[in-house]
Amino acid sequence: MTFFTRATSTFVAATVMAGFGLAAAGLPAQAQTVIGASAPLTGPRALLGRNFKQGVELAVEEINAAGGVLGKPLQVAFEDDQGDNPNAALNAVNKLMQVSKAPVILGPHYSVAQLATQKTYCDGTTISVTSASGIPVTAGGCKYVIRVRGNDEVQARALVEFARKELKTDKIGIIAVADDMGRGGVSRITAILDAAGIKPVAVESHNAGDKDFSAQLSRMKNAGAALVIMWTHDNEAGLIVRQAKQLGLNMRFAGSTSASEPTFIKLAGDAAEGVISANDFVPTNPDPRIQAFVKKYQAKYNMLPEIWASAYYDATQLAARAINEAGSTDPAKVRAAFAKMQHDGVLASYRCQDNGDCNQQIHIVEVKGGQPMVLTTVKF
Repeated sequence: MTFFTRATSTFVAATVMAGFGLAAAGLPAQAQTVIGASAPLTGPRALLGRNFKQGVELAVEEINAAGGVLGKPLQVAFEDDQGDNPNAALNAVNKLMQVSKAPVILGPHYSVAQLATQKTYCDGTTISVTSASGIPVTAGGCKYVIRVRGNDEVQARALVEFARKELKTDKIGIIAVADDMGRGGVSRITAILDAAGIKPVAVESHNAGDKDFSAQLSRMKNAGAALVIMWTHDNEAGLIVRQAKQLGLNMRFAGSTSASEPTFIKLAGDAAEGVISANDFVPTNPDPRIQAFVKKYQAKYNMLPEIWASAYYDATQLAARAINEAGSTDPAKVRAAFAKMQHDGVLASYRCQDNGDCNQQIHIVEVKGGQPMVLTTVKF
């Protein structure tokens, strides 16, 4: 972990903050524009935090090469929110607001962490630019949250419509993590099914970090599920499909973004083959804009980007552009700039609605030969 110093208004005392200095080394803090990032730097979601950080780093490098923000190099102060830990997220966001004085914070990413922190910034203290997909993230009237991914409604509707039209099945079960993300996903899927006159054959839940899903899978089998939609995290989704194959269960799986991410594919092994998901980004997408980003990212990090890297690359670019177009770091002026922007990014062509949702498209992806492949793109 890199430590950096940010000078106070008196330039006498200095606070050493845990994080990653992403601006040009050696410049005094007052010569930089500082924004924050709340990301999982430790704990079980730290691998995703690494991808988050790398996407931000690449964006900062490009922004500074193009002249920075408000004529100064951009610097990002990172704090550890441990992913889906609401208390850690509150601590991280409070530090970024009170110590770093960040007018914009990238993240928190997980819906449970995002919702836990909104009461601290929705008064206009700062702006959160997140890829948390839970419906409540932008449904509570907070005017200072900006979302760069399609929400759970977009993902769920695209998945259900694909299952019914392309997979020709209405015998759908749901397995979801027992947190705000999972509950939101279940709510949207069941509502979409209900509108079509269909009820899920079974709905099962699990706790974050669970390892054994045999009981839930057995109940899915007994209920006659032909397709199981998973609304959970990468690790858990990988274990679910792997255990289903070990148990010899003859059912297909689909899922939220996690079901086509590298961690999922690695954990699931050959059981990942044929799994369908709704995802904003996969590196195999042949779109020239996507491939240009993949090439840059791979050259810098010697690895392929995934959703966290691409989402927070876009989030950083959007934040920098909004501050520049506002001509100020005042959160109210920056939020007004977001409302006027149209920006072609890696995930989408962004145009922000009043509630802060800026992305209304999603890809339907299938794992083929161990790689996530785009089948179609759905726009709402």
